[in-house]
Order: sequence, then structure tokens, then C-alpha cells
Amino acid sequence: MQKPIKMLPAMAEVGLLFLDLSHKLIAFDRGAAAILDCPARPVPEELLDFIRNGDLTEAAQLKLRVGVDEYMCRPYLVETCSGRILEPLIAIQLERVSSPSDAVHKIGIKYNLTDREQEALRGISMGLTSKEVAERMNISPNTVKAFLRLIMIKMGVTTRGGIVANILNRANLEDVVDIEGLDTTPPDQTESRAF
Repeated sequence: MQKPIKMLPAMAEVGLLFLDLSHKLIAFDRGAAAILDCPARPVPEELLDFIRNGDLTEAAQLKLRVGVDEYMCRPYLVETCSGRILEPLIAIQLERVSSPSDAVHKIGIKYNLTDREQEALRGISMGLTSKEVAERMNISPNTVKAFLRLIMIKMGVTTRGGIVANILNRANLEDVVDIEGLDTTPPDQTESRAF
């Protein structure tokens, strides 16, 4: 009887790679396997160039886009005192950076948005017009506008700018370090008026 195959998450938050000094991949964890599809695909050339040109003794870092997600990559030179590792290794930590898509999802939960409203909201957060969002969703621009009106009602705003401000507030608040006693909850109403 075969062991069941454990499915990896579609979107990993962190991963770890190990390269030898010639920059050949020698080990990785499940997070890195999910992020970079190791070992099926090679380590991205952009990351290898960064390591070749970087100083591994300082806190060097690189933002690397993988699909729609961004990862902060931090390389480290790993040496050992025990003698078990024959030569130094390069360890690379991959950590997912929060994205507007995350903020849209969290706003969707906060304001009880339907899947289709979230899809429209995601398009707006990307700077698309109603017509472009409609084309991506295979619906009419008027239906997109109806979704946006429903979103505005649920958020308590009156303009598209108010919607975008909510997304940006949510995304920025996730990047703020939590200081005890500091209220980081987004305002109940973010409104922009066009005159």
C-alpha cells in the first residue's frame, strides 16, 4: 500500500533554499518547493545574479516576483564548527510580502463581500477601468458598476476613491509594526468626494 501524497499549499508564506558555493541547489524545504516549484524548475536567474553580485556578510535582500506574489529573499552564508558540512553553504530565506490581493481578501471578509464583488474589487485595486474589469469577469460594465455600488454601500463610502483608500489603508496597516496600545484599526469610514 502506497503512502498518500500530501498536497502542498498553493501559496506558501516562507521557504528555505540551500545552495553550494557554485550556486547549485542542494536542498530546500516544503515552503520553497511550493514557492519555486523545486526541483522541477531552476532557481530564478534574478536571484542567482543577486547572490553572485551581493555581499553575503550583510543583511542583503531582494524582492522577487513569483507569479502574482512577491517574496523578500535574504541570503546568508552558513558555516559550521562541527565539521559535518564539508564546505560553506548559502541559505536563502524566502518570505512572502503582503500584497493588495491579501488586503482585498481581508476587506471582503470585513465587509461581507460576495466572491464576485471581491473579484471586481481586485480589478479596481489593480487600477483597471470598469470596462476592463468587465472583460476579465465576462460580464457587462453595468454589472461591474452595480457591484461597485454594492461595495460602496457596504463600506460606507461614496466613490471609487473611497474604495481604493480602504484597500490601501488595509494594506498599509498590515505593514505597520504592532506597538502595544497603538490603535491600528482602519477608520470605519474612508470617504473621498469628487467635485
